[in-house]
Amino acid sequence: MASQKQLAANRLNAQKSTGPRSVEGKARASMNALKTGIDAKTQLIRGETWTALEELSDEYYARFRPTAPEQRMLVDTLIDCEWLLRRFRAVETQLWEKAYDIFDITLGQAYTDKCDEFSRLQRRIDMTQRNYRNALQELQRLQAESSAPDPELDPAPQNQPVSTPNGFVPQPSPQDPIPTPPDPSKPPAQVGMEASVR
Repeated sequence: MASQKQLAANRLNAQKSTGPRSVEGKARASMNALKTGIDAKTQLIRGETWTALEELSDEYYARFRPTAPEQRMLVDTLIDCEWLLRRFRAVETQLWEKAYDIFDITLGQAYTDKCDEFSRLQRRIDMTQRNYRNALQELQRLQAESSAPDPELDPAPQNQPVSTPNGFVPQPSPQDPIPTPPDPSKPPAQVGMEASVR
């Protein structure tokens, strides 16, 4: 733990600091407290815009219209996964560009030299896509449950057959007689003539 003398010296030194002065320095310093994951104040990093994330979020909320906290969390997961997948596409492009810039080599050589980076990136992409699919399936299940009618509150409509508890399905009685199929042993012309004679 710092002594009182050290704390006083730190305070004096801090008063002498003016912080960054240039636009670039201020922009860089603004990212000093960037946190990721659950501690992040924002999902944005340099090069990403708030409006793009907001548009994506609005699209998902308009599409799924969550009505419960669990549904909102799943919609947020979908948004987060898609945002990460967009970021990973940019990362892949930068990996290719970096390999070309450094080595000035063919595509195959660039892939071979950066294979470990591409493999790690692909694992992240696969995991994010899996999370997306799981969240989407769970959201659809929750929304189907919440929109399904309660059988105790909504009786079956009067004109619909009620299923029997023993598993047998009653056969409807035909109102019109079912026509007999034509005799395959007779040529089609004869079948038509017999029908016209009757």
